[in-house]
Amino acid sequence: MPPIPRVAPRLALWALRTALALPLVLAATACLPEGIKVPQSELSALLEVKSGLIAYLGVDGNIYTIDQGGGRQTPITTDARQDDSGYFFYGLPTWSPDSQRLAFAAYRGVADTAPDHTSLFTARSDGTELTEALTTEDFLLFWAWAPDSQRVGYVAETPNNSLAFALVPRQGGESQLLDVGAPYYWSWAPSGHSLLVHAGARLALLELDPSVTEQVLDIAPGEFNSPAFSPAGDRALLAAENADGGADLLVTDALGGNARTLTSYTGNIAFAWSPNGERVAYLLSDSALAGAPGQLVVADPNGQGKPVELPADVPVYAFFWSPDSKSLAYFTEPPADPGTPEATAEAASGDQAIRMSLDVMNAGNGRTHNVATYVPTTQFLQVIPYFEQYHQSLTIWSPDSKNLVVSAYGGGGTPGIFVVAASGRLEPRYVADGWMGFWSWK
Repeated sequence: MPPIPRVAPRLALWALRTALALPLVLAATACLPEGIKVPQSELSALLEVKSGLIAYLGVDGNIYTIDQGGGRQTPITTDARQDDSGYFFYGLPTWSPDSQRLAFAAYRGVADTAPDHTSLFTARSDGTELTEALTTEDFLLFWAWAPDSQRVGYVAETPNNSLAFALVPRQGGESQLLDVGAPYYWSWAPSGHSLLVHAGARLALLELDPSVTEQVLDIAPGEFNSPAFSPAGDRALLAAENADGGADLLVTDALGGNARTLTSYTGNIAFAWSPNGERVAYLLSDSALAGAPGQLVVADPNGQGKPVELPADVPVYAFFWSPDSKSLAYFTEPPADPGTPEATAEAASGDQAIRMSLDVMNAGNGRTHNVATYVPTTQFLQVIPYFEQYHQSLTIWSPDSKNLVVSAYGGGGTPGIFVVAASGRLEPRYVADGWMGFWSWK
């Protein structure tokens, strides 16, 4: 056995002192005045306990995974390109429920033209078993894993301007057409054997085993996008027209029966269950347009207690439940500050970037604090108008509910992936250059 270098005890002592000091530094941030954030150090990124992985679309068009400290970066793909002969790039990495695999589309075409082929790929989180599960001339709009992590559901445009909803095994093979309609939204039952769909003016339950059958619900849908099965699968959230010319947010069984009205509204509504199924959050908007901002409300699905809500004059564009069901991260407009040099320059040029504020709300008492204010990437902005559908297939929260992943333009306009503490006491920490990133479920 070789002798141990004499410097080793000193290094070990330094590491021990650092490890002991780090929790004290983090604890001290709790004593900071409201709104004050401290920079995150490279040391904290190295020593903090990691939770899950972040999958992101790099600026080179390839898919990567990385941990929250910027370590263990793994290229899932390496062949994205853009040259005189055309382009080939990937999009929207989506984690499987068991967090072992990713699904993502790939687009290829000639320069300055729409894609002429789209593929759906799956791969393990370490980059192995990269599989082209599907290739088609139809444009893929959305994809999400089935609860068993073995199949991927997707919506694609069809030549007759409708949308097709189909399933494909993760390892590839023949895809199974389930339904058509436009627009098209769905929610998996936790069992994976059925799903609720909202297709145009139709609400229906699709049973998949042993064959595909449809039961149309006797409900005229109100203005909303995606239905939502409860985490236990015994209840569902739907919105239905009412006799007063408005609509009701309902808690029902899988077939729309035994309905309980949570709230009535005019305009539009978007909603999601908390992961533990004990609460429901929804956005109430006066506009009938999907993606319009609204008031954020948290309610008991059984109608018990008084709802927790933000003021009606706080325009919320999207929200995501934390895994522990205690908090919601939501996107709103930052306070106007027209006196800054940046704002003056933007106003003079007419080139005003879309800035958003990421805040966290305590679901129990409604208290809020700011986490970050930034310019989100163009790719992430495409998620915002349809967040209630994406809420069921991806998350910006770390599995331990302590951090959030942010897709933002950094210094010099470079798109980047950042991690920020949900406490709001630390500045965002740069992780990698990238267009959009999402955290694994586990």
